[in-house]
Amino acid sequence: MIGFAVLSSLSSCLKDESQPDFTKNQAVIELPIGSSAANGGGNSIAAAFTVDQTPSDYFVYVNYAAPEAAAQNVTVTLKVDTSAVTKFNTVNGTTYAQMPANGYTLAGNTVVIPTGQRLVKFPIKINTINLDPLKTYALPITISDGGGFTVSGNFGTLVSIITLKNKWDGVYTVTGTMLDTQNSALTGQYPRTLKLVTQGPNTVAIQDGDSFAHGILNAGAGSSYGSFSPVFTIDNTSSTITSAINYYGQPASNGRSARLDASGVNKFTMSADGKTPVSMKVKYILVQNGDRTFFDETWTYTGSR
Repeated sequence: MIGFAVLSSLSSCLKDESQPDFTKNQAVIELPIGSSAANGGGNSIAAAFTVDQTPSDYFVYVNYAAPEAAAQNVTVTLKVDTSAVTKFNTVNGTTYAQMPANGYTLAGNTVVIPTGQRLVKFPIKINTINLDPLKTYALPITISDGGGFTVSGNFGTLVSIITLKNKWDGVYTVTGTMLDTQNSALTGQYPRTLKLVTQGPNTVAIQDGDSFAHGILNAGAGSSYGSFSPVFTIDNTSSTITSAINYYGQPASNGRSARLDASGVNKFTMSADGKTPVSMKVKYILVQNGDRTFFDETWTYTGSR
């Protein structure tokens, strides 16, 4: 997966009132992409990656901000600036983890802006296999040397906010059947758009809207089981679902647990390269005073979350 930031127009950033007017000043070296909260915490950009054995490509832009393109090669030196994460968290009230050294690989610490150009990419590899999918990481890149040119005071540091997803994470259209053996008024609500949300390298939980839940019908009206959302554990090689437990506990405070029904297919069908889900067939049970509700579902992948 390639994480990237999109620059809509270089010329537009030179007219942006949030940046200095460089048409009357010397060239400035900057990291122009990113949003600022204007609170002194620095600029940031969000990027998400799928956990994979193969490192993911990522890059940040380095810009020569001036009326004319560079008249010579400009060698810019960059560094990972851990102090920027502390400042960012303090100012914004966040708790992002500093990305560990084994979580990324830099090809070097310099990038060259060639003669006649302004904008280049500084490549980074994100080693997702070494990171915790339950954490949100911050990777701060700072220009330490502008190659003889002034480093931007406002755009000299960029904090990339990195989140992870496993390969089964995504948005699905769900069809199937549901049988509640204790309350006949409770029935399935299909088809329904649901999400599988990463809980670990090999686990996903069902999310309905913004809640860990699964919509059902109660006498024909929309409802859901309180404190119930299955978390599936999946074998990385075969994409077979090996277990289901309740997100809210086994059991939750209301006595509800989840259990995989062994009679189901309980497996993902994956794309030819094994990296993207096509569909999932699964049977699972809501356990409450015995095996109460039986789900038999097909989940069809519609896109990333």
